[in-house]
Amino acid sequence: MTSSVLSSNKVITLLTDFGYLDPFVGQMKGVILSINPYITIVDITHDIKSHDIEEASFVLWNSYKYFPPGTIHIAVVDPGVGSKRKAVIAEIDKHYFLFPDNGLISYLIKDKKFKAFCIENKRYMLRQNSPTFQGRDLFAPSAAWLSKGESIENFGKEIKKLITFTVEEPKIIKNKKVLKIIGKVIHIDKFGNAITNIKISSEKPQEVKIQGISLPIVRFYNEGGEKPAALVNSDDFIEIFLYKGNAAKALNIDKNSIVEVLIDG
Repeated sequence: MTSSVLSSNKVITLLTDFGYLDPFVGQMKGVILSINPYITIVDITHDIKSHDIEEASFVLWNSYKYFPPGTIHIAVVDPGVGSKRKAVIAEIDKHYFLFPDNGLISYLIKDKKFKAFCIENKRYMLRQNSPTFQGRDLFAPSAAWLSKGESIENFGKEIKKLITFTVEEPKIIKNKKVLKIIGKVIHIDKFGNAITNIKISSEKPQEVKIQGISLPIVRFYNEGGEKPAALVNSDDFIEIFLYKGNAAKALNIDKNSIVEVLIDG
């Protein structure tokens, strides 16, 4: 193996709402490997709720940091595929991201600078006219060429402003004795656990309330017993769960359900 091939042995991650019933994910991987067979491809997830741009943005933001600098991330949740919305390649926090310009990058750039370019150079596309599957025909080959050392400046004109949605931060209410944090459920995982946007650092939460119910706060899942409970998860977010059950169903929780956390002042 030559030194040039070794230098191209990078990581590409995939995050989509495609699922596995259809051949979409496999076709994207095939395109990538046809251009750079030495790449490592990692699936972050393909089970983002269909068309849920906010969920995709949160999951990408909470996942990319576990990969080495220089990793290339393809994120495709794209209700506007085939329309005039831009396709983008960007460098953020020493990582590269390819995504539709529809707000998907909002969490990542809420507090970070970016350098972004349109993907419009035909040289890096499998086919230019792709009304339904730009994940395969545009994002996958562009990422593969990037992994082989192409500069992001070569893909198209620079973009100074990206489409974003407002990332809602928890509201903090202080008084002399108690600190109240009001946030919301941002993601419900496969197990029915409800992950909130309330991040805890050194504080110790005293009470978690949702749907008017006060939940016990425990250290780990099986300490919760047979009733819904809350804990600070491994990403430091308040999480609501039901041990070996489904908290979202049991408590009628959905995304954007309001959560209150009380912390001793």
